[in-house]
Amino acid sequence: MSPRGTWRLGPTDEMLRDSARALGSARTVQLLWRFPGPVSADALDAEWRRLDRGRLSRRIVPAGVPGARDRWAPAHNEEPPRHDDVPLTGTTVRGWLDDQVRAPLPVDSGALWRLSAAPYRDGSLVSLCVPHFRCDGMGLFRALAERTDPPAPRHRIPGPLAGDLADAASGVAAALTRTPPWAAALFTHPERLRRLARALRPAGPAPAASAPRYFSWDVFEVDAAAWEERARAHGGTVNSLFVEIAANLVRAAVPRDAEADVAIGVPVDRRTSPGDGRANALVVVPVAVAGGPPRHDGLRPTRRATKAALADPQLQAATLVPERLWHLLPGGLAGALKTPGAQQTDAVASNFGAAPEAVTLFAGARADAVALRTMNVPGVVPERARLRASLCLLRTGDRFHVTVTGMPDHFGDGDTLHRLAREEFAAWDLQARGWWEPAPYDDRLPPVRSTAVRGAAVGVAHRGARPVTGGSER
Repeated sequence: MSPRGTWRLGPTDEMLRDSARALGSARTVQLLWRFPGPVSADALDAEWRRLDRGRLSRRIVPAGVPGARDRWAPAHNEEPPRHDDVPLTGTTVRGWLDDQVRAPLPVDSGALWRLSAAPYRDGSLVSLCVPHFRCDGMGLFRALAERTDPPAPRHRIPGPLAGDLADAASGVAAALTRTPPWAAALFTHPERLRRLARALRPAGPAPAASAPRYFSWDVFEVDAAAWEERARAHGGTVNSLFVEIAANLVRAAVPRDAEADVAIGVPVDRRTSPGDGRANALVVVPVAVAGGPPRHDGLRPTRRATKAALADPQLQAATLVPERLWHLLPGGLAGALKTPGAQQTDAVASNFGAAPEAVTLFAGARADAVALRTMNVPGVVPERARLRASLCLLRTGDRFHVTVTGMPDHFGDGDTLHRLAREEFAAWDLQARGWWEPAPYDDRLPPVRSTAVRGAAVGVAHRGARPVTGGSER
């Protein structure tokens, strides 16, 4: 099925769509490019038109039949491209990037996503903001890799009513088929039964909600070879070092029970084919690592915990019951039986591997650095979500670009967070440079030749769910 064809919303799509009401904030994915030379308005407009023909420009159409799932339909983005003429400076660049992500992109509006560019130093910065319910990070890479219009469907697509009837019927049939063996397995797996019981336990009165906190943030560059060497020296991998860094930031800055584990959310990609057009196919797997003070003495325990969590199929499910049964449940019950997700972990560590060439080549130029961040807008309400930090790791050439965001109650402003993160990198003997610090000419990043990120953005078929990590956990 083509990316512009009929795709139904999954549980994660629905949760993210409704998060503004349930959690007091919506989540936005922002991809950032740093170009060594100027990006023209014409080149930006051409990219905008290309993306508007692809999977980013879709709207939600409610199902017309009970039991059918809502669906995506092609739409036109009414948010025009923005090319600022005023050069950004070291004091204005952060505000400009925040302006792009904080401006509303409401669920029901025609403003589907936002593409912006501005001069910076000798080159340009480009920002692409997409509401998370519309696309996750891996889906964003796939959208950028679509260099031609999607193929026309081979077969006639049924009308909306016929399609909804077929989806409802298939959902009922799948629920009837999958529910009995799932229910029988509960009695041989007591932990699954306990998880279900906890989810169904009546919730107490909701705590009074305070104002949302917009996360402090910064972006760092770290030499990839040095990161790999330090991970090996401590008995770990690229990804287990990344998870440990996220855990240490929580251990150092967030008040908590010293005996309690730290829950680090690690996304897993559930896409199974190059043509998978689902908006959100990432499931956040919680990895429990030891609490207490920051640890820099070895990575083997975190590597084992990560490997075990990623191997557990129950932790890779988006719902606590079979998904097609979940879609047939009333709203309140369905909400209780959705897995907690990223918002109920202490921190999220999203490792996207190497930026594919289809991503670094943009607007007719090759970026020398690419970074990605996910931001809650207007911010996280601490009484409604456990999340206190979120990190993204993306490789461009021979550098890792690490985005660190954190609740200001614990991590302070951007300058304080910058210092805390830089001290954590230094504790692993890693030199981290701020993304905004000028680099000498001979330190420019070489063009990337990899088609990594598990093949997701360049059409390599998957075999089952894949962790979104650049380092093996074997």
